[in-house]
Amino acid sequence: MLAIRAAHLKAIVDAAEAAWPDEACGLLVGRTGPGAVWRADRVEPAANVADDKRRRFEVDPGVRIGLERELRGSDRAVIGVYHSHPDGPARPSATDRDLVFEPHFVWLIVSVHDGQAVHTAAWMPAAGGFRPVAIVETE
Repeated sequence: MLAIRAAHLKAIVDAAEAAWPDEACGLLVGRTGPGAVWRADRVEPAANVADDKRRRFEVDPGVRIGLERELRGSDRAVIGVYHSHPDGPARPSATDRDLVFEPHFVWLIVSVHDGQAVHTAAWMPAAGGFRPVAIVETE
């Protein structure tokens, strides 16, 4: 389960709509808990530095490195990534499967059609692909 504040989820959706027809991306910061629960208490937008922003995303490595330094020694960490699929479904693509380097990260994907978000879903890397993760909005 991914527990995320409604305001953070809205910020992600807004960023995805604003980036369309390109892919938006960023990182989720928080904690993991017992029973495969990810609690995101911060959303960190990042520039998409991929060569083809309409078909791929690549989080600006400077954002990731900065977060890792900032969070070092705390009980919080980067727990996941978010990105959008312009005019595509909110499920991992073959390209996404190829980009899994941290099997413990939750992936949040926003489907955006004609500039409007239509669906948001969370996923966890699993053998041979991804498995769905429930999203629970918190205050």
